[in-house]
Amino acid sequence: MSQRRNLYYTDGSAARKVGYAPDYERNPSRRTNTAPERQHVQRASQQKAQSKKRSPQADKALAFDFKYTVFVVASVAIMVCACIYMLYMESRINEQQNNINAMTSKLEKLENENAAFEMSLNNMYTLDDIYDVAANELGMVYAKKGQIVYYESANEDYVKQYQDVPSAN
Repeated sequence: MSQRRNLYYTDGSAARKVGYAPDYERNPSRRTNTAPERQHVQRASQQKAQSKKRSPQADKALAFDFKYTVFVVASVAIMVCACIYMLYMESRINEQQNNINAMTSKLEKLENENAAFEMSLNNMYTLDDIYDVAANELGMVYAKKGQIVYYESANEDYVKQYQDVPSAN
């Protein structure tokens, strides 16, 4: 008992502390069950007392002050407004996309109708119908032999007439 050895032991954490081992830890026959229980109870009561003895500065540091509360409320308000604006813009984009799709289908329909009308106009009059209207209603006739005069032009882009076309005899 007079000789105490330095032993390593752990007290509530993984950190090792150097200390003397009590007699009951060295000799199991002398071990009493009450000593460790008393130490455990004493430690718990000491920790409670220390937690109750917090300084006013620590209490003030843990409490929310007015500036912090205003900052948190403003931050939350900004986030809520940003989320609402994002949802609003997303709904506008969806609405415009639906509008574009509707206009695209309307354009395709109009292009198909236009192509059908153009086809019907092209097929409406044949060359025989045109000749019949020109000959019967307008009094036009085909040119006879000798009525067509061919001449050569220096500039083939256009023709400018300065005098009457000579007759071909």
